[in-house]
Amino acid sequence: MNDPHERKEGVGEAMPRGERLHICPLTDRVGLEVAGEVSLPTHMAWEQALERVVQRPHDSYHFELSALTFIDMAGVTALAMTARSLNGGQRLVLESPPPALSRVLEMFWPDLSAIEVATT
Repeated sequence: MNDPHERKEGVGEAMPRGERLHICPLTDRVGLEVAGEVSLPTHMAWEQALERVVQRPHDSYHFELSALTFIDMAGVTALAMTARSLNGGQRLVLESPPPALSRVLEMFWPDLSAIEVATT
């Protein structure tokens, strides 16, 4: 468990192999780069990351998701609830999310204007 690739970024607890979630701050804009899977073993790290990001007073929070391989319904729900908690014109910008994430958001939260999906 001393392998740095076996750790959740920003949380510091070791994770079993195959259940990885890497979360790093973006260097060029406010937000996070997320890689791996959001599933039952990684929900706590995901929700903590969402809480920390929205506590920063910025108009938009970027999530670079091109390396996100899976997000379950609870993870998408946490994202949607976070977006609903934003003030005024604040928004979450999802960059290159997995297609399933975009479909679930469209299906269950079609009028959630606080989330912008940017496919670059």
